[in-house]
Amino acid sequence: MPALTPRFQSAKPPAKPAAKPASPRRAGPAEAVPDSGAEPAVGARRDPRRRVLDAAIACFTRAGFHGTSMQQICAEAGMSPGALYRYFPSKEAIIIAIVDEERAMRMNCLALLESAPSFVDGLARMAEVMFGGQTPMVCLELGPEIYAEAARNPALKPTFDAVEDEMNAAIRAHFVAAQARGEIDASIDPDIAMLMLNAIGDGLVLRNSFEPGLPLVQMMPALAGLIARMLAPAATPPLSPDRTP
Repeated sequence: MPALTPRFQSAKPPAKPAAKPASPRRAGPAEAVPDSGAEPAVGARRDPRRRVLDAAIACFTRAGFHGTSMQQICAEAGMSPGALYRYFPSKEAIIIAIVDEERAMRMNCLALLESAPSFVDGLARMAEVMFGGQTPMVCLELGPEIYAEAARNPALKPTFDAVEDEMNAAIRAHFVAAQARGEIDASIDPDIAMLMLNAIGDGLVLRNSFEPGLPLVQMMPALAGLIARMLAPAATPPLSPDRTP
């Protein structure tokens, strides 16, 4: 490479200085305009619907559902109100789309229950994936907001309930199968157990939002051990020495 430079300069002695100012790519305001517009052009080519959802999630996380306006979402997405309303007619429609997206991610996690050696191990793996950031879960950031909004917003509650019911039915089926295998006490009412497990899961999501630095992934084996003890079949009392079966 060093040998090439002198040869290049000696091959074009006087003409090169005149051509030099005309060809620099890094200088020249005329070229700076297309360069500065390149990044927005790439952003504009992104799926507009995805841009709105990402912008809404960022705004909701910062200010909550009621603290966020459609104008703020437009500004975050870099989109005009007319363009945004083409994809989502209201803030409720955006929230429903976020819940539906969360539903797909949750259902993907159920594969971990099917492949785990036990029901409790499957729950622990699902929690590790969620709290470990391996799968981005909006509920970690917006869980409390989504619950509160679903409780008071009749437009959102049916969608939220459908997602919850679908997930609960799938986990309940695994719970009953684990009872049949003898992993879980057969006398435990599955519906009561689901209420307790949901309360634990919701509590962890809420605690994570209060204490983002809490090492929930590292704590998961201990938490799973507590749940396993809670669900374990009752030990058969030993026979007294003076009794025969």
